[in-house]
Amino acid sequence: MRAPQATSHKPRAFAHVARLAACSLWLVATLLAPRVLAQDIHFSQFFHTPLASSPGNIGAFDGDYRVHGIFRQQWRAVTQPYRTFGLGGDAANAFGKKGLGVGAWLFNDKAGDSRMNTFHFSLGGSYTLMPGGTEEHAVTLGAQVGLTSISITTDDLRFDAQYNGFYYDPNLATGESFARGSLVHPDVHAGAVYRFRPAHRQLIQVGLGFLNLTRPKIGFLNSPAVPLDMRTTFQLLTQFPVSERVDVLPMIQYMAQGRFKEFDLGATVRYVLVDRYTTVRAVRLGGYYRASDAGYVYAGVEYDDWTAGISYDVNVSDLVPASRNRGGIEISVTRVFRKQPIVPARFKACPHQL
Repeated sequence: MRAPQATSHKPRAFAHVARLAACSLWLVATLLAPRVLAQDIHFSQFFHTPLASSPGNIGAFDGDYRVHGIFRQQWRAVTQPYRTFGLGGDAANAFGKKGLGVGAWLFNDKAGDSRMNTFHFSLGGSYTLMPGGTEEHAVTLGAQVGLTSISITTDDLRFDAQYNGFYYDPNLATGESFARGSLVHPDVHAGAVYRFRPAHRQLIQVGLGFLNLTRPKIGFLNSPAVPLDMRTTFQLLTQFPVSERVDVLPMIQYMAQGRFKEFDLGATVRYVLVDRYTTVRAVRLGGYYRASDAGYVYAGVEYDDWTAGISYDVNVSDLVPASRNRGGIEISVTRVFRKQPIVPARFKACPHQL
């Protein structure tokens, strides 16, 4: 159960740590942004897709069970739209074991005219340590094991051999022979997350993820098999109140896979309508920038244990002549389940006489 808490019982200590976090945000932005070269499969609302970022996020939440889903569509103005759907679920203190987390994550991504389809499913576990024996500090270590399937469909692709000298003729032979149009490879991921929560509405969370640790070999469409680069992720998520009803949530994410890099930086403002016991109502509005690629706006709403968000990317990359600045839309929903009494304990009826 959520108990009412003061806005801050350690304002000076948290203010100092918050300043350090803000300096870290600026430093990482300064050092990494100029090196961003390209982007991998990603979600703009990275703060609502914990299991996609690091196994260290498994079971790292306030509650007993969590389910989250997300849908993304982009490049509709350029080609066949790229569509990505993700679904995850995890449990904290699983099987009655304090600190044990278990979770499952899957996503399906379909891209472009070739309908290149990537399906991933993984199962994971984690364990949370609390240095000092309090919940103020927590370190979660996690791992995931799964499979990824990749396939393409060549039916809608066009080839030079199908040009008859005047126009494209789909009845002509393609002149191409694809020996392998699908593959499956295993995945092993690991990660760690540190959380500092000195008081209600105050949080500093640092996460690391290491994906594709075994570097499986990928051979596709007659190409020689090459090892898949390991992907690393770094996240810094913060939250602190600036008034009785307003919180600010600055966040960054950095991902690297081989020579490809992605860096997201931004913040969300959270306006609290109600925050009393199990009743929490709030609205969110934020702005973010993905270096050398897009800026995006985000809006969300909290209704007790539900959180929903929507974001839209405005493309600013070299693809602007084709995209006309139109990027993608993303919708997320998260639900947390808690084992809690319906009525707060302080309001339970107690008979005065038998």
